[in-house]
Amino acid sequence: MLTKFEVQNFKSFKDSFVFDLSETKNYEFNSKCLSNGIVNKALIYGANGCGKSNLGFAIFDLVSHLTDKQFNPENYRNYLNAESEEVAARFVYSFRFDESVLEYSYGKIAFGSIAWERLTINGDDIVIYHYGEPIQINLKGTETLNTDLSGSKISAIKYIKNNAVLKKNKTNDVFKAFLSFVDSMLFFRCLEVNYYLGYQTENNSITEDILQKGHLCEFEAFLNKAGVDCKLGLVESNGKEDIAFMFGEKSLAFWDAASSGTRSLTLFYYWLQRLREESSVSFVFIDEFDAYYHHKLSKLIVTELKTIQSQVILTTHNTSIMSNDLLRPDCYFLMQNNKIQPLYKFTDKELRNAHNIEKMYKAGAFDG
Repeated sequence: MLTKFEVQNFKSFKDSFVFDLSETKNYEFNSKCLSNGIVNKALIYGANGCGKSNLGFAIFDLVSHLTDKQFNPENYRNYLNAESEEVAARFVYSFRFDESVLEYSYGKIAFGSIAWERLTINGDDIVIYHYGEPIQINLKGTETLNTDLSGSKISAIKYIKNNAVLKKNKTNDVFKAFLSFVDSMLFFRCLEVNYYLGYQTENNSITEDILQKGHLCEFEAFLNKAGVDCKLGLVESNGKEDIAFMFGEKSLAFWDAASSGTRSLTLFYYWLQRLREESSVSFVFIDEFDAYYHHKLSKLIVTELKTIQSQVILTTHNTSIMSNDLLRPDCYFLMQNNKIQPLYKFTDKELRNAHNIEKMYKAGAFDG
């Protein structure tokens, strides 16, 4: 799991910005929102322009150079902070795999240009790399690996991943768990277009995917549960079957008739199928997850996401779901004044299950 993330000199983050998922308390309610004392389900609140989306892009920067999964460099324009005098952006990730702690840090002078990397496991240096210098590696099975990247811009971690046959031991297992975690990270937005980062290498048709998996009836039930009263069926379109809304003997092509909210729900359903697959997605960041949703539907979506194993981070402006019935005060985070902290840290008052934290939030109790 991701336990802590730090970024500096990237986009809107001029100074060190720390997102710590290990700052939990001993609340006795909604314990399943944590895993081994780490926040496993989180909602982030913050004003427009505070950097919520940029936080997601920052976290997913490592996907760009450690994997071959879906990535869009367009979101990484203006890579370095415009006000900073530093020459490189700095990223620091802390992970926990069972009882082991892995820390991966690196610097980039631009998108796609690694300046340095360092990976430690339980405090021991495992990989150290500075651009133009030989890689220092402490992994069994890499003894004969060429450590000279000859000025290549490739990540040393990815180079090891693609070229070494690592022997079976505890350190190597933790290293492989880290690579597997990053391979399975997913960022998406619940808007009308299927925009995502990581996880897979191709962009499938959403309705085709639903039909191929035989999920038409389940999809119809999902929409009805979400408040979209509809009957779905199949029609032929461009020589192949597609989904349509059925009105007795008449039909309307699904994408032609679907509202913005229904399109957003369909996209969410598409990714939900992957999230439900056990151990399929390690970490998911859903930006503005309920942009088109009624507050009751937003609550339904959070409730659904609480049932999956993946570590989930959501951004939202919807305070109606800021409730101890859904999560807990160490799982709600506020971004303001160039920092992010769990809700309970913005007040000296001991927050309890019975507190109406939305009412407190609107009254300014967490303005800190």
